[in-house]
Amino acid sequence: MTAAASVPARIADISADWIGRSLAGRFPDARVAAARMEGFVDGTAQKCRFELDYDKAGPSGPPSLWVKGGFDPKGASQGNAFSNEVRFYRDLAPLLDISLPDSFYGAIDKATNNGVVVLEDLLLRGARFGRATEPLAPDMAARVLTIQARLHARFWDGRDTAHLDWLVPGGAIAGAGVVDQYFGLWDNARKLPRFAFLTAEQADRPRMQAALNRLIDHLRDHPLCVLHGDSQGGNLFFIEGAPGYLDWQHSMIGHWAFDLAGFMMTSLTVEDRRLHERALLQHYLSELADAGVAAPAFDAAWDDYARYAMWAFMWVMCPVEAHPEAVCSANSERVCAAISDLETLAKLGV
Repeated sequence: MTAAASVPARIADISADWIGRSLAGRFPDARVAAARMEGFVDGTAQKCRFELDYDKAGPSGPPSLWVKGGFDPKGASQGNAFSNEVRFYRDLAPLLDISLPDSFYGAIDKATNNGVVVLEDLLLRGARFGRATEPLAPDMAARVLTIQARLHARFWDGRDTAHLDWLVPGGAIAGAGVVDQYFGLWDNARKLPRFAFLTAEQADRPRMQAALNRLIDHLRDHPLCVLHGDSQGGNLFFIEGAPGYLDWQHSMIGHWAFDLAGFMMTSLTVEDRRLHERALLQHYLSELADAGVAAPAFDAAWDDYARYAMWAFMWVMCPVEAHPEAVCSANSERVCAAISDLETLAKLGV
């Protein structure tokens, strides 16, 4: 990746010329003649899909691509999230043997800490994308946990990360105080359909806030491996049935169960989780062992999994500007049932 193209502050700053300069490192002789924004996904970051025309007198690059960054002020509260995604593709992605989108460019604005990445258009490879409203079958969930185990094992106990000072325990989630930000949305969320899934003890706002902050302390204090950091099923893509992960802006160092529980709570129906969660946890631990890691014993791992189910409770307060109510409700139903089933609050000591 090269710094030649700088960092656009607004979507309106993403021109054909800027895209051409961002591609120069990978496609040095291709000149972008025109760029049309044909797709847009809003969220914490903004993702813009561009279709490109090239000067016919020279070679071409990709016919379409995505530009992702923090182009809306609402993302400012996410701390280092956008710059971390640039660093992930620069420093970690080349070391991983898992399915990822190709990154053509990445840069960080030193003045604002905004980061932008230019990524391949996975639609060109026939990708489909995960959705909370389309839960996974248990056998596909096992394939995703294989990916998580490969990621975690590759950097277990800090392997090959000592020189990467941007990889801080708990990442942007801990550093930006995201838990307390979300609890500031409690009164709005309680008016929405998702609140019907809360038990009486889960409707105790101070208790749930204390539990989540205790979990974040545990995450920060147990920097065991590199995490995806936002492993919910909506960040998955599938090409010919094989899963991969998108959206690495919350990559961090922390406890492996943060990824595993965050995925399990959002990707399986309540019934499938209850029937298969023990087997899926054992599958993950076996994959860690196969990758050369001294995997935790099952009983200790189960307790950690049960504690980290708490993280997905954040879906109860997630603003509809970030994810629609259908997604927040589906995930709230699953996590509220899991917190009750797994006695998560008791395991967190609140």
